[in-house]
Amino acid sequence: MRTVVYLLTLLLFTACGSNSSSDSPSTNEDEASAPLPPVNEDEVLLELSAHLSTDTSRAAREQNEIIDYAIENLLPLKPTNSGLFYRILKEGDGEPIAWGDFLSAHYKGYLLDGTVFADSKKQDRPLEFYVGNMIDAWNEGLQLINVEGKIQLLVPSRLGYGEEGLVSSMGRTIVPPNQILLFEVEVLEKQQK
Repeated sequence: MRTVVYLLTLLLFTACGSNSSSDSPSTNEDEASAPLPPVNEDEVLLELSAHLSTDTSRAAREQNEIIDYAIENLLPLKPTNSGLFYRILKEGDGEPIAWGDFLSAHYKGYLLDGTVFADSKKQDRPLEFYVGNMIDAWNEGLQLINVEGKIQLLVPSRLGYGEEGLVSSMGRTIVPPNQILLFEVEVLEKQQK
């Protein structure tokens, strides 16, 4: 039903010739970051609506949920072949990120309802990791930016924590099973191995 409403909204915007744009960057952007270019609502609706699916598989339902979320929040996301959706917030001035790089990064992880389940800045401790040893979405998505870049990732469950979810060593559920996730990752530096 939501998909039909979005398609009707898209047709209405197109018919009325709406060219308004949003001046607000990401709702989760740091105040110190450079502002992102304005978002053209028509372009976002057209681009994202093209990826809606009538398939009933879990992957298709999650893809539609990601697209619905992006349309509601006017996020100009791009898809990859794996089903990951991303938005480059800052390209980065460093060297391109590659498989096997040892990186230091700040990140924030959200459920689509806005619940924050991880925030490295709040803990004042960047995460250090190898590209290739993380969830599939990070392994793929981080290779789209350079060191000192920042990216937003909308992650279908199969590229995140899947059917198992994420459980702490104390047995507390951090991410429930089969959850779509939103990450904002800012790569601080490439470290020596």
